[in-house]
Amino acid sequence: MKKLFPFLIMLMPLVSFAETKLSADLTIDSLRFQRPVKGVGKAGTLIFKNANVNNNGIILNINNVNNFFDSQIFIRPTFLGFTTQFGNYGFTLEDGSLLGTINTLELTNSKLILDETQLNLAGEHVAYVDAENSINMKNFRLYCQTPVLEGTPGGSSNDIMANCASYLTLNGSYALANDTAILEYKGLNTLTGDKTTLKSNVKSFDIRKDKLSFKLDQTETVSNGTYIIKASQVVADCAKDPALKDLNIEKLQKDCLNKIKVAPMKANLIDNEAKSKFDLDIKDITVQDKIVYLSLNNGALSDPASTTFINDMLLNCKKETDTDLLELNQVLKDCTTYARISIGEIKTTKPDDKKGSSIKKIAISSSAGDLIVQADVKILGFNSRVSIYGLVNFNETKNELVITVTDTKLPLGFTSVSMLMYFLKRSLISKDIKYNKNVITIAM
Repeated sequence: MKKLFPFLIMLMPLVSFAETKLSADLTIDSLRFQRPVKGVGKAGTLIFKNANVNNNGIILNINNVNNFFDSQIFIRPTFLGFTTQFGNYGFTLEDGSLLGTINTLELTNSKLILDETQLNLAGEHVAYVDAENSINMKNFRLYCQTPVLEGTPGGSSNDIMANCASYLTLNGSYALANDTAILEYKGLNTLTGDKTTLKSNVKSFDIRKDKLSFKLDQTETVSNGTYIIKASQVVADCAKDPALKDLNIEKLQKDCLNKIKVAPMKANLIDNEAKSKFDLDIKDITVQDKIVYLSLNNGALSDPASTTFINDMLLNCKKETDTDLLELNQVLKDCTTYARISIGEIKTTKPDDKKGSSIKKIAISSSAGDLIVQADVKILGFNSRVSIYGLVNFNETKNELVITVTDTKLPLGFTSVSMLMYFLKRSLISKDIKYNKNVITIAM
């Protein structure tokens, strides 16, 4: 989900046009753009069936019979040109236009309609590469329209970015008899060196005046080749600033992740490095008013040492507006300042003990680092209500959640912390959980 934002901006028009009245209708067989080493010179080819272009009243209609008008693309810092055997044609570019960031771009069997009311780009295949991103998409359609068509005041007809910021739809190309676009995205964070791959079938990605929504099927995200997230279906709606006049990706993403509702879904989280897997059946995820609400039907965390099952979990957790919802470490840090969690049961089994052990009716609350946990634990063969008091913090350097137990209430009036730790060791078993005196460390 997160990587769709930069993907969308890169499927905008190839150029950001200077002040001009332009309309175009092109049927493209093949467009291949390769940025010259010095940024000036020959930059690829354009093969098309027909082109109808109106540039400030200068009208050009070409029916490219016998490929007489197949073109060589050339580029200068503020100019994009096309050379044919019959002459040249080109567009003036704004300084700092999007075209200046593209290394390679390919379009196959595509249709472009661009005028004062719309941008409509559909095709069989598009491929895009810049310094940080690589995109391949098949069977796609990208549509933007001027806000006036929705009765929204403001926005100029030739301001393509503003139009797309108010009304954009990405889905499959119906002309190719399929309503789902097939997407593969690869990204490189040049600051951290982190690599991300996203594969998904995009049923829809819609931006409207004050709302952003998407439906994705068979989505798989891979981080640094080791951490994998899979979901059969992701359906979500989130907020968008109606005053936004351009496709500011960071703001779109931030606003969305601070007010979002995700429909029920099943997901798998796989950590190949730790050799663990987390299967989740999520009932609901909602973020609003700086609080994350998560409802989980059930989940199972498996590693070579054990399998831990979680049933009926409800979580309310603080989320600061600058916290990235998709970064677990940031979310956990906020949760230590405020959280309310209830869990029906946590059960742990080992390969040599399928019966296992469990903790039931768990209630957890944290506030400003103070932690209270209540749960039913089997002690000496009897289910007993236990209360735990302590401190919780997230160690960002070691990527660990650290719980320091300061007090406890056990059956029959016992308050021994060491006795509690003994029973917890027997009930909660995982290679990611370590016990040392009164400290519980959970690796994330």
